[in-house]
Amino acid sequence: MRRSYDALVIGTGFGGAVSACRLSQAGLRVGVLERGRRYPLGGFPRDWDNPLNGWLWSKDQGLFDVRPFSEMTVVQGASYGGGSHLYANVHLRVPEDGFERGWPSGYGRAALDPYYDLVAWMLDLTPVSERQPLGLPPKTMAMREAARAMGREGQFALLPLAVDFGEPEVMRPNKFGVPQSGCRHCGECDIGCNFQAKNTLDLNYLAVAEQRGAEVGTRCEVTRIEPLSGVTGYRLTYTDHATGASQTVSAPVVVLAAGAVNSTELLLRCRDEYGTLPELSERLGHRYSGNGDYLGFAFGTDKALEPSRGPVITSGIVHDRGTGSGRRWFVFQEGAFPREVAGLIRLLDEGDPRFAGLLRSQDEALAAIRSAGRERIGARPERTDGMDVADEHTAVFLAMGRDTADGRISLLPVSRELRISWNLGDNLGLYETEERFCADVAAALGGRSGTNPLWRSLHIPVSVHNLGGCVMADDPADGVTDAGGEVFGYPNLFVLDGGCLPEATGVNPSFTIAAVAERNIEAAIRRITDRAEWRAPEREFAVPVPDPLDEVRIPVGGTPAPSAPGTGLTFTETMHGTVRGGAPREEAAPARFRVTVTAPVLADTLDDPAHPMVATGTVHVRGVTGPQGAKVSGGVVNLLTASDAPAARRMLYTLPFFGADGQPYLLDGVKDVRDHGRIDVWDDIWDATTTLHTTVRHGHTPDGAALSSGVLRLDALDFLRQLTTVRITGTRNPVRQAEALARFGIFFAGSVWDVFVRPRIPYVPIPCVPSTGPLSRLPRLFRTEGASDDRYGA
Repeated sequence: MRRSYDALVIGTGFGGAVSACRLSQAGLRVGVLERGRRYPLGGFPRDWDNPLNGWLWSKDQGLFDVRPFSEMTVVQGASYGGGSHLYANVHLRVPEDGFERGWPSGYGRAALDPYYDLVAWMLDLTPVSERQPLGLPPKTMAMREAARAMGREGQFALLPLAVDFGEPEVMRPNKFGVPQSGCRHCGECDIGCNFQAKNTLDLNYLAVAEQRGAEVGTRCEVTRIEPLSGVTGYRLTYTDHATGASQTVSAPVVVLAAGAVNSTELLLRCRDEYGTLPELSERLGHRYSGNGDYLGFAFGTDKALEPSRGPVITSGIVHDRGTGSGRRWFVFQEGAFPREVAGLIRLLDEGDPRFAGLLRSQDEALAAIRSAGRERIGARPERTDGMDVADEHTAVFLAMGRDTADGRISLLPVSRELRISWNLGDNLGLYETEERFCADVAAALGGRSGTNPLWRSLHIPVSVHNLGGCVMADDPADGVTDAGGEVFGYPNLFVLDGGCLPEATGVNPSFTIAAVAERNIEAAIRRITDRAEWRAPEREFAVPVPDPLDEVRIPVGGTPAPSAPGTGLTFTETMHGTVRGGAPREEAAPARFRVTVTAPVLADTLDDPAHPMVATGTVHVRGVTGPQGAKVSGGVVNLLTASDAPAARRMLYTLPFFGADGQPYLLDGVKDVRDHGRIDVWDDIWDATTTLHTTVRHGHTPDGAALSSGVLRLDALDFLRQLTTVRITGTRNPVRQAEALARFGIFFAGSVWDVFVRPRIPYVPIPCVPSTGPLSRLPRLFRTEGASDDRYGA
């Protein structure tokens, strides 16, 4: 890399690749800094036995950058070409009404469609079809049939893909002179295509940039941006991971396109840690979105879906129901996976104890996944009598929708570690509808649904489409950049990646990121070069391209509600008491919390032996949280789960938070629900269900070192208040609300009976309860056999 350029581009994803290409075409000397590696033909990792061999960014700068924040698990790519090597090739435009909220003036389909068309030409978008050499994959045809069976055929669409569907195994130059071959339908799109059948950014936009003279530094991670003293421009400091050396480079124009999370983190550090960009907007880090991402599965389908055959995603079904804040809008897409990971996915259906057991922290869930991965990834599927095994009857699904886009990326005080705060409570309705929709699709395919362990046990979303944090706005009070992506207060410093998008796209966002970058870099070049008519040379070839979502038919009143059970329950609980450290005569510190506990789908919570419920709210611990308290960060309450004896239960409270010192802490509580043999059983019941034995720990896991311990209680007045907060969610039908409340009551009362009453009375047969008719639905509380969940099935 030189010491200076006319323009510098940080990152080579969709925003960075577009910017590097157009700035080079405009005649500027362009330098490109990319933290990831360049992957040549056949160069992507395929060591299935060793996840440390090229797969993870945290291990020698591998391909996948997985960042497990306490409220959101972030998955990013690290490579020359950015996320284009790991995404599923889908390009959909934001429908017109998606621009009605949050976007700055000047945005809408009329403004962006010419740039969408330009990106479509550059990436050669086309859907799968029967006319292609390998035709339609079985999973595509199965999804079309499922949509028809669900009465949603009018919302089904084949999706435009950035894939070469020419003859497989035949290499030939694309329109930019770069060799490519046709798609082999191997299902490996999202782990790097080793055949160059994906139209990834290094084969088009970045290839043009290099042909026009752009100089690229890979494995170069930018760590600081600072204005040049006395002149216009910026100096970048970066780490060359190949040598470990720190370098600097400067330019009058800088485009930041490192991805939403990374771009926001870099600007936060420049403002709050290094002080090099002190005038950045106070809105920096705000309006983060996970794009409503939800990952689900189907097992045991009627037909063989052959999930390792075809591009990863080929089709989608639109769900659009409700109005205002209650509107649920998302696209549900089928997926694919390589054969080598089929064994790992199968464990989700087999009830493997690593996934089905009690998981109380993200570390535990990730450890279970890693353990299972080491055992199962790379194992070849078996064959029986020449027929496909169960793996061929498995499906993977990805939904994405319009979430609230009101999360926040921030740096913790003192430690300066990055944190993502996510408004799970207000997004549970979206996630729950996606989960129920997944169950409907699985049923239409003749199978049963499943979900990933992070969501099942902890309700931590996984996002592969991170957006926001450096959003565009008409005013610095509302965002970080203007409508053209230029940072308020810092001329010629631009953010042109997913970080500048102010709302969830609700669809795969790469198309919109690229189109916004095309629009904004064109305007920037016109001003920088004083060439008012400049535009991308390829604009003359781009023609209007229809978008399949424009043809989707939404019935009057919206699409049908998912038929899978989705009624939930929520209540608010307040407990208070004191905790004390281990030092002699140490003064007790007041402690309390107020949390809203939610079962998004009550049936799932009751059927799961761990009975996990979401907990959101505030923790107060004197000397730890400060007077304002601390927000619970990814809390879980496990309600009346198994204990150390058949006639005992536990209520576990796992309430992570960050203290006033910026360090992670955990309020780790347990209600020990067991019979202590008092004469008055109601005293035992009251004490057991209202007394929380509490430990405040360092870190966010239950094995963290104890800071203090004590007891928190629910007093009679708080209990009465708690009763008034119980709500049934997901239905307005009073009968269904009553049924859900009764089911929860039976579960709770039945568990209490099993602990406190049943052991005290002799077994008495009750032959008068018939096996059929209305009385058969009475809870079977007078059993001598061990408790099981079937008593809650009424």
